[in-house]
Amino acid sequence: AKLANELAFEWPTPMFERLTQAAIDVVNAKVVHVQDVKDITSDSRFWYAVGWLQFLYSVNSLPCNTRRLDEQGTRGPKVAYERFILEGLNKCEPLSEFHRWRQHQNAKVPDVLTIEPFTLEEDFCSFLTHSNLVPVNFRRVCLICDVWELINQTGDTNPLQLEVPREPHKLLERLKAALQDKLDAELRRPLRVTFLGEEAVGPGVQREFFQVALRSFLDGGHAADDGKAPRLFKCNEQLRTYWFEDSVDNAEAYRACGIILGQAVLNNVLVPNIFPRVLYDLLLHDLGSPRARALGLEDLAMVSEEAALSMRRVLEYGEEDIAEVFGELGWERTGRIPEDIQLTQANKAQFVKAYVEWYLRDSVSRQLDSLSSGFRAILGGSSLLRSMVDSVQLEKIVCGGTMPVDVAAIKQGAVCEGWTQEEQADYLPWFWEVLASFSEAEKVQFVVFVTATDRVPLRGWQDLGLIIQKNGVGDDRLPTAYTCFCQLLLPKFTTRDRLRSGLLLAVANSEGFGLR
Repeated sequence: AKLANELAFEWPTPMFERLTQAAIDVVNAKVVHVQDVKDITSDSRFWYAVGWLQFLYSVNSLPCNTRRLDEQGTRGPKVAYERFILEGLNKCEPLSEFHRWRQHQNAKVPDVLTIEPFTLEEDFCSFLTHSNLVPVNFRRVCLICDVWELINQTGDTNPLQLEVPREPHKLLERLKAALQDKLDAELRRPLRVTFLGEEAVGPGVQREFFQVALRSFLDGGHAADDGKAPRLFKCNEQLRTYWFEDSVDNAEAYRACGIILGQAVLNNVLVPNIFPRVLYDLLLHDLGSPRARALGLEDLAMVSEEAALSMRRVLEYGEEDIAEVFGELGWERTGRIPEDIQLTQANKAQFVKAYVEWYLRDSVSRQLDSLSSGFRAILGGSSLLRSMVDSVQLEKIVCGGTMPVDVAAIKQGAVCEGWTQEEQADYLPWFWEVLASFSEAEKVQFVVFVTATDRVPLRGWQDLGLIIQKNGVGDDRLPTAYTCFCQLLLPKFTTRDRLRSGLLLAVANSEGFGLR
């Protein structure tokens, strides 16, 4: 305890960062070699190093539980929790680690700040036991392994065949009809999608399908001929997120939306991050996950800042006439407070909690329950999801993480087509230099331009799979892209400056998965 407090409160943050980074570097350097050993528990020095890293992680959290007299709230961690993620795990074999975890899936990391002496147990020696250190990408692949075990148990691994139109209203109706009568086991299969009247199949078509399908749910059939079909979700212009439209009763459509979200994970496709994080907490609640958080004002603010502000005013009001000032906020709608109970200073927290629960769950229960049932049909059988994933991680599993665009990594996995050896040696280096010189926002725009999404691929930017196809010669052309194939059609410009201005113009005028 003395060492922990000294590190947490007396060590300068830069010195603590260096100590933490040194521990992370040691573990990352050995992690692949440890997995290659038949008996993963045999390298005790490695696992003691992991224990030391867990000790530093717990130390890092200690400031969160303290508050100085002159501070309004508690402090945050000494360094960002993301600094503790062991990226070296992404080089390991997920299936082997998943099977190892299945033998000890109830294992938990002990309280390393208080346990004396610290000894290694067999269930400690599993990477997935240390969920706070595991990269989301690695966890996502392990989750897919978990679901595939369920699929194999049914004996039916044939793809679920779908042929769908591109028009949003027609696509939505087609999905509802195709999915509504199927049992969970029938739905829990990988998709094989084709667009009506088109022959193309494969990963590019799959990715495009999930983009188009999600758009159709957000439009809710708005593109129908009569233009009067109600939207399933309402857009929060300020937060740039979508939430349930509580007046719409369309259980089949919401269930289909949940199925598509689950299928996106099963098919290794990342979808745009357009739902607030509280949705993922609600999905975990429905799964009975111990990692689901209790809902609070910060969750309400993700959906409605106005409603959250009203509830904050109730909590901050300190006068005895609180019932007169805030008694007409519609508390009776919650159905969670007896009619004869009046708002007081003593029970205002209970009133606010009831309102938050009502707003986020009860007021949209028909819509949420249907979407959640569709999501559970695909991923609900995963023991890893039910026990090892919190809402932040689930959001990243579905949508991908936020990671700066790594041009060097994209270049590493890129393929050139139609260029002579001389052009590859002399001209294409201009392209990479120009792209690397873009601002971070411009790099993100470029990724959207060639893929229709700004999300990092599952195993990093090197897996973007960019194809650079030569598309003529001349400064009067502009670059174009086939997003379903991650293919950039790049003209040969006369100068580097012409290349830069042409690429920026094309990227700036492209339309990715934009929120209105």
